[in-house]
Amino acid sequence: MTDKFNFSKRTKILAGVAAVLAVICVAQFFLGLKSPQKTFKVKGEPDYISVENSGNTIVLQRNGSDWFCGAQKLDKAKMDSLVKSLSVVKTLNVASRSDSAATLERYGLDQAISIQAKMGAKDFQKILVGKESVSGSQAYVKVNGKKEIYLAQGNLRRDWTFSLDDLKEKEPEAPQADESAQSDEAAAEEITN
Repeated sequence: MTDKFNFSKRTKILAGVAAVLAVICVAQFFLGLKSPQKTFKVKGEPDYISVENSGNTIVLQRNGSDWFCGAQKLDKAKMDSLVKSLSVVKTLNVASRSDSAATLERYGLDQAISIQAKMGAKDFQKILVGKESVSGSQAYVKVNGKKEIYLAQGNLRRDWTFSLDDLKEKEPEAPQADESAQSDEAAAEEITN
């Protein structure tokens, strides 16, 4: 009788390598559960946002469901987008755990856009937005006064660089009288033909 479990040396080596790879995969799975990604998520919506950029400050305030800067009503869709970007800040990794002057300068946080949002009297979210990443689709940020500098998903630098004119609610353009009269005449002509 031949032994069913008489494996060749090559088969034993392959089985050993497969076992080692399986152990590595299981270890990676459990160690990989702690992701460097972090999400700063805040419940609710702010009713006050102060944005300071290059020495200029714009204060945005919500009254009911509308946003205003002083007496100027702001575009709802643009403000919804800005509020969403404040409510959920997704970071990809920690760029630095140092807040030295050289580190802040390296990540553009020495000339940061400072965003402070409040919900009533409580702080909602504080974000310092530094320079864009090399790819241009992320930005370096500090959130809520933490020491860590994060690489945030989305270009918050681009999103939060705006003027009041960019946020103003656009009034719908009224159709010109000549165009509407011509289209009415054309429609009447088609009906009679």
